[in-house]
Amino acid sequence: MQEGSKAKILMFNGEGLDQNDVLAPLKSRSTGKVEMVRQEDLQKVLSQSTYDLFLMHVESLGHEEIQVLTNVRGTTPDLPVLIVSTELSADQTRLLLKHNVQDWLAKPVSADALDSAIIGAFRVKRIQDNSVHAVLSVVGGAGATTVAVSLADLFVSENKKNSNVALFDLDFSTGNCSYALDMVNEFNLGSVVSAPQRVDDEFIRLVQQKHRRGFYLYSFKKPGLNTEISSYELVLRMLDAVLLEHTHTILDIPYYETEWRDDVLSAVNTCTLVTELNLPALKHTLDMVKHVRKLRGETFPLNVIINKKSGQLFGSRISKKRLQSLLEGVPYYFLPEEKDILGEALDRGILPVEIRARNGFSRRLSKIFEKLQMAPKVTS
Repeated sequence: MQEGSKAKILMFNGEGLDQNDVLAPLKSRSTGKVEMVRQEDLQKVLSQSTYDLFLMHVESLGHEEIQVLTNVRGTTPDLPVLIVSTELSADQTRLLLKHNVQDWLAKPVSADALDSAIIGAFRVKRIQDNSVHAVLSVVGGAGATTVAVSLADLFVSENKKNSNVALFDLDFSTGNCSYALDMVNEFNLGSVVSAPQRVDDEFIRLVQQKHRRGFYLYSFKKPGLNTEISSYELVLRMLDAVLLEHTHTILDIPYYETEWRDDVLSAVNTCTLVTELNLPALKHTLDMVKHVRKLRGETFPLNVIINKKSGQLFGSRISKKRLQSLLEGVPYYFLPEEKDILGEALDRGILPVEIRARNGFSRRLSKIFEKLQMAPKVTS
């Protein structure tokens, strides 16, 4: 999806059906931009343009409707498909699975149900198209926020042709990314906690802030959000909307457990743990490595950044070989302690690279950027 655009939805409307049965609830949510297509034009349209979703409004799944699905799958095998129809029989339901239909809704369809189904279908496409990278602090004060902010900046500088990059701060207790960048967001998230369905692309554009170096920031201080009844739905809806809006997203995830943390980690493309050079932090790191591997498996791109390194690791008590053994093969990298540079950057609300372009922290992070398997992979 391109920056500043709505989702492109191609819609087929069955003969004799009122298209407003679907268009009216769809427009009430501003979820996407709809283009209608006739069956005879379907293959030509799909071959000439790119869409985010194919939406079918039909009475049932007869021969003609199955032919439409066959044409869609033959032309665009990975395009998410959503069907709205009357109740289907067991045989017709099996046809949905056969044609890899992402979701089906029974008529009459509500705006909320349609909105949720479309967001769910987009999630399938986002896994294939957009990159989402978690930066997770293992312990408080490890410096993960500075790492996350600098990685967002690297995404922009390394991918200038497609620099639609977002930094989403999931630490609502402090909203520290906004303070680190001197971009405090005054929007009160409490106003939408009780109505998370209000979160759509227009809402996201309302609350987003663009940093002067090109990336977008979503950071809010709302300490009570972690205990709000509707916070789970609100956070996931915000994530969905942000990921639809941006090609690359960095998530700054706090060290403490939240209701949504495991769901987020289960969906990201990579995860980088940020820790420190002390034994308690290392023990927490080993626990988190096991947890992430349990969620995502052994082959998931997991990395460890040991921040604030000065001199040798624990003197000579723990060798790099021993550290590699403890981390069970997980790649690890060191970032130097740059107290003066990082302290001044935080005090002034700017990036470390803006203090001095070739400071040790920024140079080292730039070198390990691609090793973190975060290299931009999307050109859409």
